[in-house]
Amino acid sequence: MKKTICHKSKGFSLIEILVVLAIMAILITLAVPSNKGRYDKVKVKESLVLIDTYKAQIEAIYALTGEFPEDNAAAGLPEPQQIVGNFLSSTELEQGAFHLELGNKISPDLQGLMISVRPVFVPGVENAPVSWICGDDTVPENMVAAGENKTNIPVSALPIVCR
Repeated sequence: MKKTICHKSKGFSLIEILVVLAIMAILITLAVPSNKGRYDKVKVKESLVLIDTYKAQIEAIYALTGEFPEDNAAAGLPEPQQIVGNFLSSTELEQGAFHLELGNKISPDLQGLMISVRPVFVPGVENAPVSWICGDDTVPENMVAAGENKTNIPVSALPIVCR
């Protein structure tokens, strides 16, 4: 009688381990969210903060005259290329609305794009407060926005308050 020797496998082959590792790598890549969108939002939000001091100036002009200034010069603001920041290359005022052109150290896919910050008010009511909206945010009921919305950055790069 002949003895047959059976060798049972006691582990995994190298190919099986590599296949499992490749599948795990793909799943981890899909599961980890990208931070790029968050960084873009933070950079845009930082740019919006730069005009906060100028908003009060625009509101004061509106309270005195009942109209929003036409441009930077009429509002007593610096030239558009002089209102800049880390991620902002110019800030232009048109009919009360700020148009911020993104640039400098911002992501290459946002270079040269714009976000608008517009005053909203109740027309024909004296001493009514002025509020502000940015980007594609909707105008509240019974209010009107001054200026044109020139926002052309992707919604994914807009801070939540500007959507």
